[in-house]
Amino acid sequence: MALFGFFKPMKPVGFSYHPRFYDEKMEEMQERRKAAEELQGDNPEALKARIRRNMRRQSTYLTDKKMRQQKVVRSNMMLLAIIAVLAVLAFVAIEVYLPRFAHFFE
Repeated sequence: MALFGFFKPMKPVGFSYHPRFYDEKMEEMQERRKAAEELQGDNPEALKARIRRNMRRQSTYLTDKKMRQQKVVRSNMMLLAIIAVLAVLAFVAIEVYLPRFAHFFE
């Protein structure tokens, strides 16, 4: 059966185009209204939406480059300070306890 259908030319696929009117302002207003409705109410989804909105509002870390740079510098300085303190502690521990261990093994 497939052999006979192989020789028939394929028919073009038809489509229908229905132009639609798109109002960008109306779409934005509906989105704002929907967001406002989600924020109101005592259900758990409204609570989640409020928390998400507040976190998004407070998360300027990635958008504010100056603040991000300051935090990166502060983090790097803190890391260097910790490394320095650990190096001093290691040096003191070696100076104090290494002779005791050497004396113990003699």
